[in-house]
Amino acid sequence: MALPIGVILQQWADLGIFFYVLPFLLVFALVYAILYKINIMGGESPNDNRGVYAIIALAIALMSLQFDFVPIFFQILFPKIGIGLSILLMGMILVGLFLDFRKSQGLNMAFLGIAGVIGVIVLLTTFDDFSWWSGNFWVNQENLSAIVAGIIIIVLVLVIVNSGKTTGDNMFYRPVPQTVR
Repeated sequence: MALPIGVILQQWADLGIFFYVLPFLLVFALVYAILYKINIMGGESPNDNRGVYAIIALAIALMSLQFDFVPIFFQILFPKIGIGLSILLMGMILVGLFLDFRKSQGLNMAFLGIAGVIGVIVLLTTFDDFSWWSGNFWVNQENLSAIVAGIIIIVLVLVIVNSGKTTGDNMFYRPVPQTVR
């Protein structure tokens, strides 16, 4: 007798597949891919250090599951990402009925902007549900000085980092081309 998919998914949830195994695999794959891509250990090729990268990724993935923060965050985040992607897909289908995405670069940029807004909303609501975000912090007058100080520090760091560069492609300084005499 075949089991319905709902029963199978519930059995997987009872076994901890969604709470431990999938977050572990996701963190492991991301850390390994980043270490492999940037070749942080040096060498001729990233293949020279695959074992080291795997051990580091394994340790980070296991440590990330230690206190249940990562699995709970993923449980809150990914359903909202699914909702956001559904909204974006619905908009693209409805607009695609009347306009051609291949002919309009502006339309692609508009949907990229909408996707960015949806992504920010998903992250902010996830932070709110995960108790990382408190809407009270940003509007509270007592915290205004901390927010202003943080912005000033970020601006100062950017100015200091970019002050040593006077030529080349710099974020704050671009030389004006001299006219030929």
